[in-house]
Amino acid sequence: MAQIIDLVPNDAEMEAYTTPKNQQAADELAHKKAVKKRLEDYLERAQLKRDLSEDDFWA
Repeated sequence: MAQIIDLVPNDAEMEAYTTPKNQQAADELAHKKAVKKRLEDYLERAQLKRDLSEDDFWA
């Protein structure tokens, strides 16, 4: 009977997966990371704003 073994990739393997192959890919990756960070910041501010407005409502 065959055995199935799940291997977790180490940090070097993960870095190799995410390293861009050329300058255009590097630029696209940097742009995606910047957009993701802006979105996360926006959503965090929106959540904080909602939380603060709910606290004012019940005060």
